Parts: sequence; C-alpha cells; structure tokens
Amino acid sequence: MSNSIRDRTMLDLTQLEDSIKRCSAKLRKLQRFWIPLQKHAPRLVLSLWIIGVVASLFTQCYYHWLLLAPAICILIILEMVIEEVQTDLLLMTAETRYLLDITRGLYAGTSMPQHRTLRTPGAPCRPSHRHY
Repeated sequence: MSNSIRDRTMLDLTQLEDSIKRCSAKLRKLQRFWIPLQKHAPRLVLSLWIIGVVASLFTQCYYHWLLLAPAICILIILEMVIEEVQTDLLLMTAETRYLLDITRGLYAGTSMPQHRTLRTPGAPCRPSHRHY
C-alpha cells in the first residue's frame, strides 16, 4: 500500500473518529440540560396553568395570561426542539459509527464491516416466531 493511500486511510479514520467524539460531546452537553428539563417541564407547565386559572378565578382579571401563556408555550416548544436536536445527534452518531465500521472493514481488506447488523439492508424480514 502506498503512503498516499495510508495517509488517506488515517485521515478518513481520524475524521470519522473526531466526528463521533464531537457528536458524543454535544449529546452529553445537551443531555445534561435536557434530562432535568424533561423531568420538571411537565410539572412546571401544569403549575403555571393552575396558577393562571386560580388567579383568574379570584381576581376576575385575565392580564396575567399575557405572561403565563407565552411561558407555557415556550416550555412546550423548547421541549420539542431539544427532543428533535437530541434525535438528530443520536442519528448522526449512529451513522458515523456505521461509516467508521465500514471504513475500517474496507481498509482492512474486507468488504463487510466488522460489526454486522442484524439484517442486511433490503433483505426480507425474518418470519415471526409465533404461529397463528
């Protein structure tokens, strides 16, 4: 194998490994913020809603909803956006790991990755183990 191919091999592998490290680091940072928010956000939304209803009943004034309704909406939207970003990062990490496995297999001289998937893409699904 020539030096240029070896250099390209190492470059490809290091780029993929660096990409996995970056995605994993972003995912860890996101989960540090996301997991506590995921636990407390539903209770916070419900609390804001109950406070608004009680305040409306006692004061017969509805101006407080100008603050509470946007706060509730922001919490709900924030949950959806963070969930989407987390899903994207998980997919990117899985795809990069798959590409890294394929790249290692190609440069090692095999055409298949070292870690085989449960079924090959495009193959028919296995029959169910249950007999009806």
